[in-house]
Amino acid sequence: MKTLSLGRQEFSNLINENSVYVDKTADIFRLVTEGRCYFLSRPRRFGKSLLVNTLKEIFLGNKHYFKDLWIENKIDWQTYPIIKLDMSALSYKDQSLQVALEQGLQRCAKEYGVALENSNPKTMFDDLILALFEKTQKQVVVLIDEYDKPIIDYLDDIPQAEANRDALKNLYSVLKSADKLLKFVFLTGVAKFAKVSIFSDLNHLTDISIAEKYSKMLGYTQEELEYYFADRIEILQTKLNFTKAELLEQIKLRYNGYSWTGKTDDTVYNPFSILSFFEIEKFENFWFATGTPTFLTKLLHSKFKFDIRNLQADALSFDTHSLTNLDSTALLFQTGYLTLCRDLGFGMYELDYPNLEVRNSMMRFLLADFSQNHVGHIQPVIYRLYKSLLPVEPDFEEFFESLKTLFDTIPYPIFIANSEKYYHSVVFLTLNLLDYFTQAEVMHNKGRLDMVVHFADKIVIMEFKLNQTAQVALQQIKDKGYANPFLKIGKTIYLVGVNMQAEQKNITDYLVEILD
Repeated sequence: MKTLSLGRQEFSNLINENSVYVDKTADIFRLVTEGRCYFLSRPRRFGKSLLVNTLKEIFLGNKHYFKDLWIENKIDWQTYPIIKLDMSALSYKDQSLQVALEQGLQRCAKEYGVALENSNPKTMFDDLILALFEKTQKQVVVLIDEYDKPIIDYLDDIPQAEANRDALKNLYSVLKSADKLLKFVFLTGVAKFAKVSIFSDLNHLTDISIAEKYSKMLGYTQEELEYYFADRIEILQTKLNFTKAELLEQIKLRYNGYSWTGKTDDTVYNPFSILSFFEIEKFENFWFATGTPTFLTKLLHSKFKFDIRNLQADALSFDTHSLTNLDSTALLFQTGYLTLCRDLGFGMYELDYPNLEVRNSMMRFLLADFSQNHVGHIQPVIYRLYKSLLPVEPDFEEFFESLKTLFDTIPYPIFIANSEKYYHSVVFLTLNLLDYFTQAEVMHNKGRLDMVVHFADKIVIMEFKLNQTAQVALQQIKDKGYANPFLKIGKTIYLVGVNMQAEQKNITDYLVEILD
């Protein structure tokens, strides 16, 4: 049985160590034969670095690494000079980005025995391309991995992020002027918020981020999962006491669902989560745990955005937001917390969480941020809430006592600043962590209903008031007929009016009625 390639980004090491390699060389063949200059955006831990390093070995002419792979006998193997820059490997946090770029370019020059005399990164880059071309008499390949890392790392320090963006724009501008000396150019990154400014002069770059023919070049398809990991799937059937169909369904629920086309048959699995699952041999939230989205939760909190399911966005918006006006929906998509779940036409897409791993993890972090709690402190309360609402006859007293416990931990100034809507956000995120189907601020022909929670056997309709009474909240549900859309579906309907007092920063009373 082949070893897992978890943590391996060098294609050559992966092959030498007989690790699992999901053959993507048919897509790579199309990439290198149909065009010259590309940009690809994908979330972290999705195989971008492995793709860049695979391209490196192809352009180095190392055919022996590709034995029995699709591309082995499909191209004329030649050796080209390569400039490979991995922005995530530069030590720009310990010194200026300019110095880090100088060091990175000097390392590339040293590999080919080229001396760079200038100390300006743009001039050094230009000189290096020309020197390699003259020395080898071949066009140069440029591979840039994580092009935007020096910007993303400073999203909480906009002046520094802007300074780094300007430095990178200056560097990358060389790629246009040196075009005739270049054989192939490939840039990868996570976010595209900087694309407009950084690549304003690079109109020859083809953005393949949501191109259908490259939508499965990274990530694992269902067929690839079942073929390349067949032996491990068989082992885990016994260990986890699942049938094959049950195990595959659970894996799909947790780790599949990423799409860059909006088509349900174009979804792929997160490779890091899949490799981690087969390594650890139990279900956990692997991908999300590798990087807490602090800047994202802060951004969502600042916009008071907590229900991020079923959002709509124009494809053009993925390219147009700036550092000082970040588009949260576009950023959530590019960083992998949302995916394209439906193509609405006219360049519009519907976005949603890709899978259970991301949904549950994101909501847990949002709840921690909105409630000013540590993520680990939330779980006991969630468990109590789960037990209280699940029975045929819910224990609302236990439910609201548990919510009060959560509210008691939240700093007083937050309530004063955000009023009624703040309570909605905490309750909504809490209920969603229980895997209940919860809708917040549901539009109704007579108003906007605060919350609806769907169960297999019942529906709970909630209305929240601040500094009023639970009776006022309950009466509003009745007067506006919020329950009318659910009367004919055969479920028990609970009407719940809730009142909160800002001075007490908590729930003070509630009323529950069962609709006959």
